[in-house]
Amino acid sequence: MLALDTEFMRVRTFHAQAALFQLFDGEQCHLVDPLAIEDLSALADVLSDTSVTKIMHSCSEDLEVCSRRLGALPDPLIDTQVLAAFCGHGLSIGYQRLVGLELGIELEKSETRTDWLQRPLSGAQLKYAAEDVLYLPRLHAALSAHLAADPRKAAWAAAECAAIVPRARNREPGVDLGSIGGAWRLDRPRLAALRALHAWRERVARERDLPRNWVVPDAALLRMAEMPALDERALSGVPDLPEAVRRRHGKNLVSEIAAALALDAGAMPEPVPPPPGPAETRRVKALRARVLEHAEALGVAPEMLAKRRDLEDLVRRASTGEAPASPLLNGWRREAIGESLWELARASV
Repeated sequence: MLALDTEFMRVRTFHAQAALFQLFDGEQCHLVDPLAIEDLSALADVLSDTSVTKIMHSCSEDLEVCSRRLGALPDPLIDTQVLAAFCGHGLSIGYQRLVGLELGIELEKSETRTDWLQRPLSGAQLKYAAEDVLYLPRLHAALSAHLAADPRKAAWAAAECAAIVPRARNREPGVDLGSIGGAWRLDRPRLAALRALHAWRERVARERDLPRNWVVPDAALLRMAEMPALDERALSGVPDLPEAVRRRHGKNLVSEIAAALALDAGAMPEPVPPPPGPAETRRVKALRARVLEHAEALGVAPEMLAKRRDLEDLVRRASTGEAPASPLLNGWRREAIGESLWELARASV
């Protein structure tokens, strides 16, 4: 097994900037400087070696760093944060707290806000970085011992870890329109405009390596999608649209909106469901209560079993009679709680 972590910075950029790779092979800790070493193909080969299991903690952003800087993902992978959630520690427990609870070791927190792109790194920074991987094998062993007492939970945890890399590898850069506040108010043509504007912003943010909201905030995308008039002058009435963007890209933005509105109905997005009403909210609360009950009985973090958004979707589908296409009814969650939640959702209609 190989313990792995990364240090990176993402403050003024779209992409996370790799600053350090930490590895611990059980005997030695290695700190690899991607600012000093151009060719990291040997490290990429290690990550891609499927005969070596990699251990990480809360790895989602680290995977992005590995993919972009190394062109490789650590496979197979075990995430100790996922194991901890199945041991009842909570879904988002941090590495330092988990080391303290499971191993009784107090780690320094002084470098949590450090600038990892600065050089040279101090002795305190190097120690902090090394400790981020030093205890991962022991954490893995301790959490695995807990799970061994319940083979069912151990299998669920293994399945969840096994899904991490394929999910990261297959992640599409598309937009979840439902994540933009107020999108549910738009009809399908206006949703098509919103989708086109979001895609435009994504391209610009990637090309200029800027945070998305530094290019155009979500609120401005929504306001532009709602515009009744299709001309550049109308853009001046969008309060959250930066003036520099309006001047430089106004013609492109209007063109994107016009093209989206001209799409055939079959090419337009489906309507975004509105927020749950009072009746649906009561049903969601009933489902949430069952999740909490099951989570306590199983000793699993409730959020690992079911996210609120998935509960809302399940209630909506039960209300409309739609066939259930839900993460709760796939994989290990179906066995753990999905069937029970679907029965409750249908019974409460």
